[in-house]
Amino acid sequence: SSPRPMPAMRHTTKFDENTHTYYIDGVAVPSVTQICSILTAGKYSGGQGVIDAARARGTAVHELCEAYDYGTLEEVPAELAGYVKAYADFIRDYRPEWLYIEHQMYSRQLKYAGTCDRVGMIDGKWTVVDLKTTASMDRASKLSLLAQLAAYQELAYTIGEAPDLTNGLGVQLKRDGSYTVHTQYDIMRRYDADGFTLFRHCQQIYYALEGMPKWNSK
Repeated sequence: SSPRPMPAMRHTTKFDENTHTYYIDGVAVPSVTQICSILTAGKYSGGQGVIDAARARGTAVHELCEAYDYGTLEEVPAELAGYVKAYADFIRDYRPEWLYIEHQMYSRQLKYAGTCDRVGMIDGKWTVVDLKTTASMDRASKLSLLAQLAAYQELAYTIGEAPDLTNGLGVQLKRDGSYTVHTQYDIMRRYDADGFTLFRHCQQIYYALEGMPKWNSK
């Protein structure tokens, strides 16, 4: 009789919310955001305070949008109401069917992890969606988005948690209540760049600077 296939190896995973660190088998691995941050490193010239404020705003908006999707949204701070309205309008206009919302994914094979904002069906295509709250999407921001979308697509497909993903969108939510959709293919054409290649280069630079993940020998 034919030999039975070996079962897939299971790995232990953990996310430390305090340090925003992902672990696979007890070893810290970089996130998609960390790896791609080299592309936007020169964008924030106002110092760490500006970066921290932007990160806090982004986190708060993501939590509110998640609550909106789950139907548990209650009071929205006035200063963030525009972002939530923008997201609600995007949902109304694009009518996505979400498979995953704020979904953590890990791959020892790919040597990185991350939290994908949304994966679902839009216009008949399996789509990765990344939510942005930045006020402006310049060239660096769009290239970073392109690399991020490719990384999440590769991650979801490699670990078998989503079908072959054929589409990627960045949804820029704005304070004034409007939104702009940046498509993966529009960015590719405009800047003659491939997201998968770009992410791989960022990954190589990150590992050169920080070192590769050091897996347990056992």
